[in-house]
Amino acid sequence: MVDVEALTGPVLAALRTIPGVTVYDGFVPTAVPETDGYPDPYIVFWAGIGDNPDEAPANGIHDTDSLIWDFQTTAAGADPGICRNVAQAAAAKLTNLRVGTGRVKPNPDGFNQQAPILDTQTTPSRFMLPRPWRLKTN
Repeated sequence: MVDVEALTGPVLAALRTIPGVTVYDGFVPTAVPETDGYPDPYIVFWAGIGDNPDEAPANGIHDTDSLIWDFQTTAAGADPGICRNVAQAAAAKLTNLRVGTGRVKPNPDGFNQQAPILDTQTTPSRFMLPRPWRLKTN
């Protein structure tokens, strides 16, 4: 069986090399660090356990050595430019990143959000840009 935690480690490690950006795994704290009343840049990593890509054979037993693992990153910043820069830095770190037996790619079946979205439900407000990713193991 594919160990999903073994996959998350290299992805989180790559994201954590982005200078000046905090990375959160699966949550955003109630209060994020701020500078002069504006939120500092951050990325939220959202991941689950993946799915088996193989069609079940006649006996109904799935091969557990392969996995399609979809996850998302959400870049956040005080203004659209900061948000885009954080999202671009994350894309540079993750695109083609070797993890286990596969490489991380943008999710071809995912949504394609092109512009930062203003989140006014949080204080202080911030811009966010989500990006879906996919890793296929062999």
